[in-house]
Amino acid sequence: MLLTEESIADIYYHPTTQKIYMPQMLKNKVIITDKKELEMNHQQQYNKLYQYGVADAFVGGLYKGTLRLKELKFKGDFGLGAPDMLDGELTMLDGKVYQTKATGETVEPDNDFKTSMLFTTFFKADTVFNIENPIGEKVLLAQLSENLTNKNGMYAIKITGSFDHIRTRAFPPVKSEPFPVITSIFDTQKFFEFSNTQGTLIGYYLPEYLNGINSKGFHFHFLSSDKTQGGHVLDFTGKDLKIEIAEVKSFELNIPTGKDFQNFKFDTKDNEALKRVEQGK
Repeated sequence: MLLTEESIADIYYHPTTQKIYMPQMLKNKVIITDKKELEMNHQQQYNKLYQYGVADAFVGGLYKGTLRLKELKFKGDFGLGAPDMLDGELTMLDGKVYQTKATGETVEPDNDFKTSMLFTTFFKADTVFNIENPIGEKVLLAQLSENLTNKNGMYAIKITGSFDHIRTRAFPPVKSEPFPVITSIFDTQKFFEFSNTQGTLIGYYLPEYLNGINSKGFHFHFLSSDKTQGGHVLDFTGKDLKIEIAEVKSFELNIPTGKDFQNFKFDTKDNEALKRVEQGK
């Protein structure tokens, strides 16, 4: 549903007029739109991928949060991201955002908490199947690949069930500038091992042409049913799994506007064929 407890402001719906109001906007009741119109607009947003930030800049050290979570909640209810100043991992499920910290604690940040990068969609599966027998990550990803018929497509993937074992990680916070590139702090990662737990893998498969803007291939975070365990998934064994897949039909990228992003130096990526086409040679 679009209107949840996590909405950007307190929302008031009048059943007689079928109008929706935001009391906090102007310290009074301000009409937003008809309920039916709002629901229709929301329906059209299913399986549209929205992303804030650029992966190459993020891994290059742009860890400062620059967008509040409450703004992202209008863009999707199912997503992955990074917390302000890289303290762990962010996971969005059913419209709520959870932060798994480097301590292993998983919490629900408030709406004003900021992210440096997050991508999300309003999830609605178009393919659903079940796997009952125990299965490891490598075999499951191979089976998923067979179900992704558009090899250049974008997919959101939700896997719910029991996990005999799952291994996740989270990065610790960074404190002072200049911030190190992420590959130089791999030795500071914190790893977590969970056994006999129930929960959900929240993930995406993205194609080669988005690599650098995002990360190509499969990318999953875990969130336990009781919301106490999480992190970036490294390995797992699961059973009695429900697999839900949604092919994402479009992509919207929003970039930071601050000086750090404006002055970030991206690596040059030469494409000789495109260069020749542009130059007419």
